[in-house]
Amino acid sequence: MKTAIIATSRKEEEKRVPIHPEHIEFIPKTIRNELYFEQGYGESFGVSDNQISSMTGNEAVGRSKLLSSFHSVIITKPMLEDFKEVPDGSTVWGWIHSVQQSDITQTAIRKKLTLIAWENMYNLNERGMTHIFQKNNEMAGYCGVQHALQLRGIDGNFGPERSAIVLGFGSVSRGAIYALQGHGINRIKVITMRPSHVVSDRIPGLQYMQMQKQTDGTFMIRNSSNRWTPIIDELTQTDIIVNGVIQDPTNPSIFIQDHEIKCFTKECLIIDISCDNKMGFSFAHPTDFSHPICQIGNILYYAVDHIPTLLWNSATWEISTSLLPYLPDFVQKKENPVLKRATDMRHGIILNKDILAFQNRSHHYPYTVLDVQQTKPKKA
Repeated sequence: MKTAIIATSRKEEEKRVPIHPEHIEFIPKTIRNELYFEQGYGESFGVSDNQISSMTGNEAVGRSKLLSSFHSVIITKPMLEDFKEVPDGSTVWGWIHSVQQSDITQTAIRKKLTLIAWENMYNLNERGMTHIFQKNNEMAGYCGVQHALQLRGIDGNFGPERSAIVLGFGSVSRGAIYALQGHGINRIKVITMRPSHVVSDRIPGLQYMQMQKQTDGTFMIRNSSNRWTPIIDELTQTDIIVNGVIQDPTNPSIFIQDHEIKCFTKECLIIDISCDNKMGFSFAHPTDFSHPICQIGNILYYAVDHIPTLLWNSATWEISTSLLPYLPDFVQKKENPVLKRATDMRHGIILNKDILAFQNRSHHYPYTVLDVQQTKPKKA
């Protein structure tokens, strides 16, 4: 199926593209011939439209025409206006995040769109599930720390010694740790839900601690004395907190509540890579490149939500490397288990049940948003 590959983004400072220009020639010819790239797609990489056309056999097409004329679209960070522009019945493949964005979901329902979410692409293996874009996730942690430290003008190799706590130990957290260590910050504690002795693939030189969610939603940690103490006691003693925890939107974890902000009596930089609105921290919200840091009491809060674009060329390479194995099946509309599991919606039908729960929608088409009163159990 003829597929549009979009380069430019309506999202501020987004420079990543789905397929690295240097990878195009390695795509099977039958698939390449179905790809139509946006005009100027490879300019920032030093690759002209003519060079791309020589590989695909297709002329470059303007962004507006690609979106309005093609029923199969690949775009890194689609925004609401992009979904409004595509034809009814189209398929969009990219970082969709439809669970948290009701307006995108509503548009997809109305236009009977199919949404395949990069964030939900996992490969099943003997160790469980591996995220297809784990390298991009690692870059998110790396770039977020690098950018936030630069904005604050600090580095662990110079000035006073600084300490850091990293929440979670997935790809995002690993990238953050590499950046912290690269900037001379080596006094690092990693807090995970797993008992410290079962944490695998450890990075040497770090202290590992276990946290546990309580019935009231607060968190306790097992300290070095093997005692359980409130996590806030540990968080308020560090200079930098990095959040790399993957959230369950229907049951979010909150590590710092509003009433605990006053407990931070000295400046603390929070680098919220996960940056889910109202998740992780009661005050959590995505920030942007124009205003990357805001101050909340003594907390300096950073949460640029697409930070791998800081190193857009390298990020594009990693995205492209991850994407290309699935490109033939996407273009040819073939059954693929990874793509199937990542399909949030098909022809306007919601398949990802987290959308219904998070947005409080009915379970039947057209998935009306329910009034709060409708969801309360009736008294006997």
